[in-house]
Amino acid sequence: MNMSALELGRPRNCAAVLGSLLTAALIVTVHSRCAAPQRLPSAEPREQLEGSEVFPPGYRMEFVCRPGFGRKAYASNVLICAGNGMWRGTGDFCIPKSCTYPGEPDHGRLVMPAAFTFGSTVNFTCDTGYRLIGHSEIECVVRNEVLRWNKDIPICQAIPCAPPPEIANGQHSGMDKEHFEYGDSVTYRCHSPRRGQRPFSLVGEASIFCTTRDSLNGVWSSPAPECKVVTCEQPRVEHGKLLGGYRPLYTFGDTVVFECDFRYSLSGTGASTCRDSDLWEPPLPLCQRSSCDDPPDVRNAVKARLAGNLFPVDTVVTYECQHGHRFSVGKATWNISCLQDFVWSEHPPPCERIPCPDPHIPNGKPIYPWQVKEDYEYGDRLEVVCTKGFAFESRASSITLRCGSEGAWDPAVPECIPEPHCPEPDIPHGKEVDKGRSDYTVGARVRLECEEGFGLQGSESITCGADLSWEPALPFCDKVCGPPPQIPFGQHSGRGGREFPYGTKVTYKCAEGLSLIGDESLYCTSEDGESLEWSGPAPECRAVRCPKPVVQRGRVSPQRFTFPYGLLLRFSCDEGFGLSGAAQSQCRADGTWDPPVPTCQPVRCPKSPTQEDVVVHFNKLWYEVNETVLFRCKRDGFSGTASKTTCSADGTWTPPPMCKKPDVCERALRNKAAFQCGIPLSDLKTLLEVQKLYLEIQKLEKELKTTTYS
Repeated sequence: MNMSALELGRPRNCAAVLGSLLTAALIVTVHSRCAAPQRLPSAEPREQLEGSEVFPPGYRMEFVCRPGFGRKAYASNVLICAGNGMWRGTGDFCIPKSCTYPGEPDHGRLVMPAAFTFGSTVNFTCDTGYRLIGHSEIECVVRNEVLRWNKDIPICQAIPCAPPPEIANGQHSGMDKEHFEYGDSVTYRCHSPRRGQRPFSLVGEASIFCTTRDSLNGVWSSPAPECKVVTCEQPRVEHGKLLGGYRPLYTFGDTVVFECDFRYSLSGTGASTCRDSDLWEPPLPLCQRSSCDDPPDVRNAVKARLAGNLFPVDTVVTYECQHGHRFSVGKATWNISCLQDFVWSEHPPPCERIPCPDPHIPNGKPIYPWQVKEDYEYGDRLEVVCTKGFAFESRASSITLRCGSEGAWDPAVPECIPEPHCPEPDIPHGKEVDKGRSDYTVGARVRLECEEGFGLQGSESITCGADLSWEPALPFCDKVCGPPPQIPFGQHSGRGGREFPYGTKVTYKCAEGLSLIGDESLYCTSEDGESLEWSGPAPECRAVRCPKPVVQRGRVSPQRFTFPYGLLLRFSCDEGFGLSGAAQSQCRADGTWDPPVPTCQPVRCPKSPTQEDVVVHFNKLWYEVNETVLFRCKRDGFSGTASKTTCSADGTWTPPPMCKKPDVCERALRNKAAFQCGIPLSDLKTLLEVQKLYLEIQKLEKELKTTTYS
């Protein structure tokens, strides 16, 4: 590498350059002596060289750093001449020094280099809208052995614009300013017109702003506008209408939009703007005819296969007659087309209804005179019946004929044939409902009802059967009861009925809280076997309440807190007391208890009847509970040992003052003998069961007597 290839001031390449120089020096060395090394950009020999010296092997050449460079740490600054005539050493022992940070101008910025080292340059740029005053590039140099920048940093000055131009009949918004800089804008407006004058229009850009094309000098973004009177004629388009922008007077910049009437097409642009030439640009459009009108309506015909409501030239429309109709010339369809002058080729004739022949029916006639016509056409209806004594084969009472789309009657014209019938359904005190016929043919249905005061017994609807008898059998009318009497605050089960046959039962009930006084049910009956009437008067609904029954030393069941009419109560006494009065009582309609409420009286035992074999020491007629009496049994004229009997709480003597009969003893002896005599056990068991039955009968008799006394 030659020295000319090295660039001074690029410290990062010094090591590579020094190595190349040493290599070149060693190559040119002849024999073992070293030639003087070439000049290094960052260092120089401490001793000045002549330029033609040679140095013996082992010679040590010391270097010092040139101005703007400093020693690299830990790097040797010595080159040694080797035996092969080459200098040995690193050669990058000096590195560039750095300048201080230069700073940035207001409204500008520094283009940062890799480093601020000796020989490096930095550049400056200004923000948009500012221009550079001074040098845009400075370099780090050595002056008086001190590193510094060779020039001052520049300044950034706002780019100025000349004042905006003034205009006739208007002014801008910056009239009160003297200086205008980059980015400033002004807005122009036109002066108001004097009375009677047309207004001025601002032609051009209303707002302009200060900008630059070379980043040095300011210019306005566009020429100043003009204030001039601009008037465009009223926009009119034949067969078109204005969609928006209507004004009585159109000036510069006004825009109008047109659309064409139905079946007209736009030729040109739909929107036009009033320009400073007093003309509409682009020119107002034209509306040209593009479709025929709607195809004409044809009576009883429909337009088939219409594709929308626009009909360009050569469009074909097909008419089809409605069902049951045809064109007067017999055709089923008719075509017309849209011609070049946007008219239809022809108007089709109307569609007429298809006719049907006169339906003559022997022994038959129409029901309604207004349906009879001289000529029948599709859609006509004719309801026919057979005359008396004749009927349709289908047994229908009437048949409705309809003139069809093929010119025939549907159904086919029927035939009336002689017809048998049932006898007139005549029942005593009865009649037909809505009687509208005098013959009763097979299948005829009749509804029957009875005169007032009579009820229908049987089916109200009967039908004439195939055997010419009525099915079901004729009903009959029987006398009935009228509605049962109503009662205030109550109702009966026959509500809503008008006729009640013999034996009918109706039941009354009262509103909640009231009692039914009287018979709950009435029956439809007869006193004389002829006339019918209700079995009695209607009951009443009244609020009946009996007083609360109080029984001292007794009980009432069921236990209640309310005592309405008809309530039945039962009474009982505490032990040692007996009822005086009835054991049960019922609340009556007059609010009293019947029979009256009983009382509970203390129980007493009566003096027992005299017995021939018992001696009892009674000294009074009645005894209180727990009082005792002595009695003795007489046998063979002698009194036995005295016994006690006590008055019990149930009013009986316990034990009863009775003496056992001798036969009882005999029976006991017989039982003892039976054991001793070896009677078979089965017979003995039967004997004992008979004896047990006898004792139970005696006990029952005793209980019955006790009940009688109480």
